[in-house]
Amino acid sequence: MPMMLDGLINAAKKAGWAAGSGSMDQVNREVISLGLTEVPIRKGDTALSILRPTDRNAAHPNSLSARFGKGDQPLHTDGAHLAEPPDLLVLVCKGTSRTPTRIMRVGSDVPSCVRHGVFLVANGKDSFFTTAYYNSRLRFDPGCMTPCDARAREALRYFDSLYTSAREHRWDDPGIILVIDNRQTLHARPSAADDPDREIHRISFAFRREAL
Repeated sequence: MPMMLDGLINAAKKAGWAAGSGSMDQVNREVISLGLTEVPIRKGDTALSILRPTDRNAAHPNSLSARFGKGDQPLHTDGAHLAEPPDLLVLVCKGTSRTPTRIMRVGSDVPSCVRHGVFLVANGKDSFFTTAYYNSRLRFDPGCMTPCDARAREALRYFDSLYTSAREHRWDDPGIILVIDNRQTLHARPSAADDPDREIHRISFAFRREAL
């Protein structure tokens, strides 16, 4: 029997993201067969996170919620503060949500400022410098990345300019799954101030390195 997650992953590799229906239980059953490795976003956490609208004073330091609270969040990739961010994000909404997820596939078609502008990535004692596109992947999160030169500031403006062109993925039906290729696709969340019960389950993965 074809696996639900396999089809979504293959589609996301081509288009940047793919949506279908299913459950987190299905995802967990299929992960081992697909050779995926779970990647926790925060040290000490599991790879599975429950994303809820959070006030700034209750959010994790350097997170987007710490800067923007329940308001509009900018386009970003997840795990940008990690030396090796996850390759794949699987988002599942058990119920429904009035707040969509905005998605923009960028891939390798980026201006030179994205390839060469230097950012400081804040991650405590493991902080480091990098560009927003390196080793065939995007890395961008204004919550933890500070531009260090003119090209990085130009890259910041470039990513901001993509917001209005991003596609909207809606959570109108229960049991929707959204798979995002975190190496080439940015995502964002509009304001959820009027959607306090929004709850999205996210699990992040790395592909087998020899398969990249």
